[in-house]
Amino acid sequence: MFNAIRESKGRFFGLYTKQGDCFSAQFSSESPSYITLYDRKRRESRKIAKSSVIGVVISDQTIGSVY
Repeated sequence: MFNAIRESKGRFFGLYTKQGDCFSAQFSSESPSYITLYDRKRRESRKIAKSSVIGVVISDQTIGSVY
């Protein structure tokens, strides 16, 4: 899942978390435990724990759990 996020090449994608949040996001950077994204809806950068990510939708391809 995180390989697909890294290879998104600046495109926006849908990201879903265990907490029920859904982001229209663009990958910025990562650390061993976190990823930093630009949230298009809120127009701000967000730092998300990798352990909370449950699903991603990139280019009509669903990876993981999406609800």
